[in-house]
Amino acid sequence: MYKNKNQSPKISPYIIRLVEDETVIGTYRVSKEMFLSVQKDAAPYQTFRAKTKKVKCIETGEIFNSAMHANEVLVEKGLAKSYSAYIRIKEVCNKKKNTAYGFHWEFVEEKE
Repeated sequence: MYKNKNQSPKISPYIIRLVEDETVIGTYRVSKEMFLSVQKDAAPYQTFRAKTKKVKCIETGEIFNSAMHANEVLVEKGLAKSYSAYIRIKEVCNKKKNTAYGFHWEFVEEKE
């Protein structure tokens, strides 16, 4: 039990979503160890993995190697609570939403 009523359990930032026919049928918060284990076990079954695109936070000018990397930084800074925040960042980059976690985002065009 918690020492006082104001304490709450730390919520795991690792989420596993079960998807069937593009419909989410379950969402679970799991430990880091469980998340990495499932990720490793699922790797051989992933047939397509898109090349990552760099993203830029308009407000800070910071450029990240991917939306996932930006997500990791947001979690470290306490601005996001889960490792699925990258989905919202990509939605902003794709102009489906205006902001994610209080910031504007855009894809960085790679020069060939």
